[in-house]
Amino acid sequence: MMYIKTILLFIILCPVIYGITYAQPTLSKEIIPTNIAPDIRNQIERLYNSNPEERAKAAKRLGEAGVQAGPAIPFLIGIFHDEYTILSHSEDRKVESTSPASEASIALSRIGAPAVKPLITALKDENVPVRFWAAKTLGEIKDARAVEPLGTLLKDKKSKIQQIANEALQKIIENMKDKQETKHLLDVLKSKECVVRLMAVKALQDIKDISIVEPLIHCLEDEDKSVREQAAEILGKIKDRRAVGPLINTFQNGDRDIQKSVKKALVNIGEPAVEPLILSLKNEKTEIRTVSASILGDIGNNRAVVPLIDALQDESWNVRYEAAKALGKIKDPHAVEPLIDAMNDKSTDVRANATKALVEIGIPALESLVIALKHEKMPIRSSTASILGDIGDNRAVVPLIDALQDESWVVRYEAAKALGKIKDPHAIEPLKDILNDRVTNVREVAEGALKKIRGANTEPQKSR
Repeated sequence: MMYIKTILLFIILCPVIYGITYAQPTLSKEIIPTNIAPDIRNQIERLYNSNPEERAKAAKRLGEAGVQAGPAIPFLIGIFHDEYTILSHSEDRKVESTSPASEASIALSRIGAPAVKPLITALKDENVPVRFWAAKTLGEIKDARAVEPLGTLLKDKKSKIQQIANEALQKIIENMKDKQETKHLLDVLKSKECVVRLMAVKALQDIKDISIVEPLIHCLEDEDKSVREQAAEILGKIKDRRAVGPLINTFQNGDRDIQKSVKKALVNIGEPAVEPLILSLKNEKTEIRTVSASILGDIGNNRAVVPLIDALQDESWNVRYEAAKALGKIKDPHAVEPLIDAMNDKSTDVRANATKALVEIGIPALESLVIALKHEKMPIRSSTASILGDIGDNRAVVPLIDALQDESWVVRYEAAKALGKIKDPHAIEPLKDILNDRVTNVREVAEGALKKIRGANTEPQKSR
């Protein structure tokens, strides 16, 4: 019976004994400095109290002392492992939770800069709560010196340490951005951790300082795709001509992962990028020529028209495709004749883009398109008829009526369809004449065109 009582007593006392032992700061009480302010020394001694509430209150008092509590820094860090939960009621009677470790963290954040180096050392502690609270506190202090050490915790074996380190880094880097601390942000770009570099690059996007251009250009070669993408995007917003060459080199070096970001950046930069991109139209790599043509179209500068016309003869259909598309975006009349020729390209996709481009150019292409209705090659005649219908100018009506007599049923079909789009009543009788065409498709499209024209001309006029 005595044996059982002894065991029960041990079970009851064990947590209490453990709790008291666990509560002790990791530093010996004997090393508390004697030549410090009495109140600071008293509060440090209270950190060794067996009552967790007393330990928490002592940490809070030290925090209230601010920088004057500097001698208490190692002892406050020494209770980071003390996460004993303390509940209290606030003035509005809400239950609040804290712990000696939490109060120590708050105190150290109030002490500020003097605590940074000791806290950085604590990031390497084998005790998980110590690493956690050290990282959290550094995030509250927001000192740039903590960036790289915190970066090492992003690979900690404990996920909660990784998370708190990430949050701390974001706070520090965001603080640099808010204070326009460009130099510190540029230093962060040299971090060994890609996540940290990415945070820094993102922070730079709101800083209007030309000093960031060269470092961002260097980031285009970063091993991390996200860093490269972000750097390209920001360079596009800054629009500094120094970035043009490196951006072009980025996709010339085969970095397909960020081509979208690079293209957008070069389009944003605009005019300064035109000449280098024109040169890239002669690059030995098909992909580079293709991307260059596409970007030139998006920039829309007329200096690119002649080089893009030349690109319509490129050996690669991809390049011809993008060149035709680009010329449609620029809408320069000088491209009309070459685009008409491109409607006979061996690639269906190139022909389609040439057709769309001519529709985009519109009225300035009308005269040449009317002539093209007599072209010796049927694909050009049929595509021309279709384009004239999409442009919708009445000056094309008579030439399209003539095309209803073309030897090719495909041309007659497209001409009838085009007249239906223009809806000019002068086409009614000619369309009636081909209702007896030998090809069913032609007869059907002529009938549909007549309905459109008659419908358009019988609708009541709106009052003005």
